[in-house]
Amino acid sequence: MTKKKNRKTNTFGASRGSETNSFSTYLREINRIPLLSKEEEAKVARLASLGNDAARERLITSNLRFVIMIAKRYQGKGLPLQDLISEGNIGLLIAANNFDVEKGCRFITYAVWWIRQTIIKAIHEKGRMIRLPSNKSIELTKIKKAWQIIQKEGGGTFGTEINDIALALDMSPEKTEDLISLNRQMLSLDDPIQKHRRPLAIKDVIEDEYSNCPVEHATNSLLRNELETAINGLEKRSAEVLRCRYGLGDIGPLTLEEVGSRYNISRERVRQIEKRALDQIQRSAQWKNINGFIA
Repeated sequence: MTKKKNRKTNTFGASRGSETNSFSTYLREINRIPLLSKEEEAKVARLASLGNDAARERLITSNLRFVIMIAKRYQGKGLPLQDLISEGNIGLLIAANNFDVEKGCRFITYAVWWIRQTIIKAIHEKGRMIRLPSNKSIELTKIKKAWQIIQKEGGGTFGTEINDIALALDMSPEKTEDLISLNRQMLSLDDPIQKHRRPLAIKDVIEDEYSNCPVEHATNSLLRNELETAINGLEKRSAEVLRCRYGLGDIGPLTLEEVGSRYNISRERVRQIEKRALDQIQRSAQWKNINGFIA
């Protein structure tokens, strides 16, 4: 009897594998498309300029492989290769619409500029989690080029490099440093920082500044329990005055005047009751434990 093994289907993995297979198929099909000779390209381009859709399509498809070559140069700048190729293809379409074969140059020579421009524009607009205005992106590109020149010449410390870049670009050091800070990499709280048996994300190690640490929370809870035990040993009026004065109940902390108004007694009487209650607590069995927390 043959045992059948149950196989779990990973929907995400299957989807990702499908995308990879589709992209591989696209690359194989592109490589099968023959290139056009100079004479063939001129003939096809003339027909395309006259509105022949089949000729235009042949002109575009025969040059798709060049888009892939150009797109690969821009990998690692914020967009996956598939997106870079898609944007480059848009540039190829624009070039096909504007190409003038009578200028005497090959189509791809003309199209390279459009392909690069659409890819660079896409990186500037979509390659960041927070989109930068185009003028800021241009200034950052200038800063990067200036920094590379300074590095080749020997470089220096971060402060001196900032001043050198600012001087080279006729900017203030403050503006230069602000622009450089815009180029910092954006991180997701879900990004992994440890790939072992128990992977950790950035969010797993960020301190919550708005909550007490477990030790502090436990200490405060134990101290409150000791105080409640000591206060419960006092007479009712003394216990109520202490709770109001130090905010140990639902009301408070209150001033001497506020407590006096609440119980219709004078400010001095409240002070006397408070002092006597504190003296009684210091003589109680709980004081040693309470004093240990305070110390």
